[in-house]
Amino acid sequence: MRRIILLFVLLWPLLAAGQSLLGSIHGRITGPAGQSLEGVSVLEHTGRFAALTDADGRFVLDQLPLAEYTLITRSLAHQEERRVVELSNQVPQATADFVLRASTNALQEVEVLGRKETGYKSDYSFVGTKTASNPKDVPQSISTVTKELMEDRQAFRLPDVVRNVAGVTQYSHYDDLSIRGFRNGYESGFRLLNGLRSGFSYGNSFFVAPLTVNLERVEILKGPGAALYGDINPGGTVNMVTKKPLDVARQAVSFSAGSFNTTRATTDLTGPLNERKNVLYRFNAGYEKSNTFRDVNDTRSLMVAPTVTFLASDKTTVNAELVYTHVDGYLDRGLVVRGGDLYGLSRSFTLSQPSDFFRTSTYYLNASLNHRFTDWLSFNASYLDFTYNENLSEHRTLNTYADAPANTVMNMRYFARQAEEYTKNLAAYFALNRATGSINHKVVLGLDYIRFTTDKQSTMWEARQKQVNGVASALTFNLNSPVYELQDPTKYVRRPLPQFFTDYLNAVYYTTGVYVQDQLTVTPRLGLLLGLRYELFNDERDYGDGARTIPQRKLLPRAGLTYALTDALNYFASYSAGFRPLKPEYIRFPERYGRSSAFSPETSYQVETGLKGEFFQKALLGTVAVYQIEKRNQLVSTGALMPDGGPEYRQNGIARSRGAELELAGNVLPNLSLNASYAFNATEVLRADVAAENGQPLANAPRHSAGLWTKYTFTTPALRGLGVAIGGNHVARRRMENQVRNGQNELYWDYWPAYTVFDAALFYSVNRFNFHLNANNLLDRHYFVGGYDFFRVSPGAPRNYMATLAYTF
Repeated sequence: MRRIILLFVLLWPLLAAGQSLLGSIHGRITGPAGQSLEGVSVLEHTGRFAALTDADGRFVLDQLPLAEYTLITRSLAHQEERRVVELSNQVPQATADFVLRASTNALQEVEVLGRKETGYKSDYSFVGTKTASNPKDVPQSISTVTKELMEDRQAFRLPDVVRNVAGVTQYSHYDDLSIRGFRNGYESGFRLLNGLRSGFSYGNSFFVAPLTVNLERVEILKGPGAALYGDINPGGTVNMVTKKPLDVARQAVSFSAGSFNTTRATTDLTGPLNERKNVLYRFNAGYEKSNTFRDVNDTRSLMVAPTVTFLASDKTTVNAELVYTHVDGYLDRGLVVRGGDLYGLSRSFTLSQPSDFFRTSTYYLNASLNHRFTDWLSFNASYLDFTYNENLSEHRTLNTYADAPANTVMNMRYFARQAEEYTKNLAAYFALNRATGSINHKVVLGLDYIRFTTDKQSTMWEARQKQVNGVASALTFNLNSPVYELQDPTKYVRRPLPQFFTDYLNAVYYTTGVYVQDQLTVTPRLGLLLGLRYELFNDERDYGDGARTIPQRKLLPRAGLTYALTDALNYFASYSAGFRPLKPEYIRFPERYGRSSAFSPETSYQVETGLKGEFFQKALLGTVAVYQIEKRNQLVSTGALMPDGGPEYRQNGIARSRGAELELAGNVLPNLSLNASYAFNATEVLRADVAAENGQPLANAPRHSAGLWTKYTFTTPALRGLGVAIGGNHVARRRMENQVRNGQNELYWDYWPAYTVFDAALFYSVNRFNFHLNANNLLDRHYFVGGYDFFRVSPGAPRNYMATLAYTF
């Protein structure tokens, strides 16, 4: 024992000296644009010492023995960086700063964590390849509108977002778009939610535009995306990416008020739920009440969207979100034209009656799983269960005039409907990242299953007459002397349940897609993308006669290349095929929809080439593209009704679109944000069912369109916190979907006039408060965003304002 004590006394000075020789490493971590990165882990490579960056991106590792250390940064959203730092007697304190680049390989193949970057440019996208990719490296045009741009423009619904996308305009005022000349809405398109098919824009939900309250960004993959997503409209695919939890606490609330007696409130809360930060949450909610600029069209909209992410281990991540939306208002069927004069009625004029209503609810559960078996192999699965419910009571036009050719009295019908639709998705795929020799492969191998059904308890009834003193008289509406009053539907004469609604109740189909895709890095500059999908579409119709179902099959290839001309500029070229199966009743019972022979499934292809570049230290993404799209067997509504009230269709043999686009999104300077676009689009209808349509441009397809939004924030001390933004949109004239009649009762093609609108905004930030005022259509231009014919016109909103006060904490 005495020897041990003596040895301890002799060694004590050395031990004390060793304890005093401790050092520290501090530093700051920023992104490419100099922004602070919060929540980044800094680890010593053995794992003994670690720290997290604070809100300013700073970290400190202290109480370090003097030695050489290898520091490693870890962030799901950024590429890993390493730095060797040596502490010695002469240098016991050291500084290690890092500038991190956005990561694509480190991100999950299924997006389960939120995007930390802020700005008009998104550094990655999943829509083009099903894995995280820099848009510059995808050989197909991808446009993105981030939540920051949506907030700056106060875009509350999806149609408000597309003003900032090249080649995308509104087809009508519903969730109804024109992308590269082709309609994307109703039966000709649907919206993806986190890469899965939702019920939005398809079927009856087409009349309700999705809210943006819980959206992180909106992506549009231009051209057919069928090789990845199946039956897609050839103009493009709209993918709505929802906000995911962050591993740092952030909270924000906002309150807005504006024109048309509009009030709005939103909240966005996120952060970890435990100290380990492996259980994260996000809660988004929004409410709006507005009279809108349309008469008899008050709306109240509510969304509640909780999300949870569970980081089960460093290899397994699970995400789940449940979203509920309720809209209570009127189904606005648009403006009608009196006497052939587009401007003959006020923009607010409506055919709705005060007793009408349109109440819709959507519910969806979206869950995803990512598991990494190794650094090069992962399994990804996603599930979306989407329900749309509606209760409708409306007065609408019968698409004819009672006093033609004067065209001042509308024939009307009353329509009541209660319906529910279900869309279910299951997507599963393996992602493999390996090299064979000098060539690196990023392979996706997967299977999708989608099922659409309607509730058999759904029901409807229609009336075109009402009892007046015991006599049945036609429902009409005098455009010169409109009458708005509470109506009593019990006095209406019910018509039999129409066959088209029986077909709707029997609308049960499912489709399965098996696909493979390989992104090859052939050389440091040359990349290839090869994809193939086999689509198997089936229905489960009850035809009542023992008839078999009608399967529709299609093999869908995709190919593309990128070549890096410089480190900042890529050349790309691609080919992609498209396919849209038809509802089986259009094939088996075409006579119910106005055709003697069966309608044919739609097929399409696109060839595209162009340049993509990142400029101003990768803060600005620019795209120049030229393309040709050809669609065969294009299904188009004639606007007329069959005797039972169902829609009548025609089918065009070939519809062709050729064009060029320019798009810029991001920051020119740290305090100057830009989103700018221009599109030239020449379209033509060939082999049309209606001879007069041959050679005509596609409906609602402008030859020229452009958009601009630029925001400048002052940095001088006297004006610090103040910002201004200006912007606008131009859309050239567009052909109506259907022919109309002139005063001599002759059919002709009419056009929606070209328009240009200007917008502006004023911003002011102080501490955690932000105030901004938006003014839209500053010159109060009377314009039309689109429509179908003289019975269904979509006017644009007059000059309007919206003021918002937001607080972050």
